[in-house]
Amino acid sequence: MEDKTSGIVAVYKIAQILRAFTPDSPEIGARELAKKIGMPKSTVHRYLVALKEEGLVEINPDTNRYHLGLELVAIAGTALRNMNVRQAALRTMNWLAERWKETIDLDVLSGTQIIIIEQIPGQHLLNTGGMLAARLPAYCTSTGKILLAYAGLEYVLKHIPEELPKFTEDTIASRSELLQELEKVRSQGYARAWGEYEEYVHSLGVPIRDMTGEVVAAISISGLAVRIDKKTAEEIIKDLKFAAKEISAGLGYAGT
Repeated sequence: MEDKTSGIVAVYKIAQILRAFTPDSPEIGARELAKKIGMPKSTVHRYLVALKEEGLVEINPDTNRYHLGLELVAIAGTALRNMNVRQAALRTMNWLAERWKETIDLDVLSGTQIIIIEQIPGQHLLNTGGMLAARLPAYCTSTGKILLAYAGLEYVLKHIPEELPKFTEDTIASRSELLQELEKVRSQGYARAWGEYEEYVHSLGVPIRDMTGEVVAAISISGLAVRIDKKTAEEIIKDLKFAAKEISAGLGYAGT
């Protein structure tokens, strides 16, 4: 319990330090910072050293004063991008949900997993919703396959192990098999996961691009296999691609 409490206190102190940097005080010395937030200088210095190692703060060698690091820009950029994607996607997601009555997910990639950043649960009595903010394995979900396919070979080799845990009989079990699947995903512009994470649950996903053309998210429709099958897949993919085009346009993408 003590370790957990000390960890929470540490996070609180780090937040205090980072928030002390403002437009009016973009660069602060350790002594001044300690006085500003009411913390011992030795404690502040210890945290600043750790934050510097992680790229969250940097030191000006001419003044020996600290300022926020570029790593924070990357973190903030990710948060803003996800926020922008959600805002751009919500209206179109509602249209898909009303049209198909199935669960609509908006996902981004994080390491070996996808994170559901927005979701509209299905309207059927039995549906696949209720997982907003959940993290799921990328290799056996339709949006995960999309995001891995466009993340590139180097990313997959770095993050995905040679052998993959099986959730169902249909789960892809090796990286080599996954790479073949991802090549197919890129060529056809969509991905499917037919009972690979949960039995009897099917999903179809397509990529969403930002103004630079980079794939920054993926959108999917998922539901029970009795409702999403080969007969309905073609029409669902057509609607998903239309939706992705609308959302991508909202992010500034001018391609087709």
